[in-house]
Amino acid sequence: MKIKYSLLKKILDNQCHNRLTNKEIDFLMEIAQYQDDVGFIKGIYYRDICKNTDMCKQTFYSVLRSLKRKGFITYKRNELDSDYDIKILDNDFSYPESYREGYINVSRKIFHTHKFHQLKAQEKLLLLHFMKITHSSSGSYQIGTGKFYETYTKLLGVTKRVLRGYLHTLKKFFAIGIKNGKYFISYLRTVFNDRMEVSETDKYMGYLVGVSCRRAKIKEAAPSAVKDIITLMKQYRKEAEEREEGKSIFKIVDECIRLSVQSRTKELNSKYIHKLVRAALGLNWIG
Repeated sequence: MKIKYSLLKKILDNQCHNRLTNKEIDFLMEIAQYQDDVGFIKGIYYRDICKNTDMCKQTFYSVLRSLKRKGFITYKRNELDSDYDIKILDNDFSYPESYREGYINVSRKIFHTHKFHQLKAQEKLLLLHFMKITHSSSGSYQIGTGKFYETYTKLLGVTKRVLRGYLHTLKKFFAIGIKNGKYFISYLRTVFNDRMEVSETDKYMGYLVGVSCRRAKIKEAAPSAVKDIITLMKQYRKEAEEREEGKSIFKIVDECIRLSVQSRTKELNSKYIHKLVRAALGLNWIG
């Protein structure tokens, strides 16, 4: 659920000659919620993205192709499942120093509100950039007004008048004022500190269960059953690492979900899947 500062810089550096559209930004922020440590997202389905970002089907495919052309993602279509495996480029958190390089956490509630979604593309990017610089400056950042306009009109490819309009809009998110020839920009904790009620781990695991259910053509996946499967993933994660070399608990659960519907009705049966997971790990069934 993170976007690295280096990826944000790459986006901003492209804004003058190859800028991202509003929907392209929304798309990246949406799929970043479901990526693994290397930036890979399994099973992105157009209906889910369209629902969560308020875009039509044609826009989904246009955005997908455009982000690949601009060098922000790669993807592979899964013909059998009618979805896409996508990798966000330059958003790798798999190596030890990656978190120290800095990132924006997209699990904050504000990113899933109408107030954020209605912003223009450049306003969203300026907001993300302000989050970065205020965080790096312990919550507040100051810059001379002349330097501010010189830097950000060039960075965003806009006029001073347009930039002032962006600042006015972003006062909903930051305390922005001028004193002694300087802009003072401060992070509003009341806006940004609220996180989603579901933990990052549970949301990621829940997403993977959803992908497995859709691919297995499971029509009924009760929230309680999904929660049980998430618990299984946590419970047997260590056993999977120890007993199934090269196979993660996510892969094992995915295989068990698919296997569970071959002899059962098209619903998510967590108890039966638990039995299959234990069998796959070479453990005796205790139910």
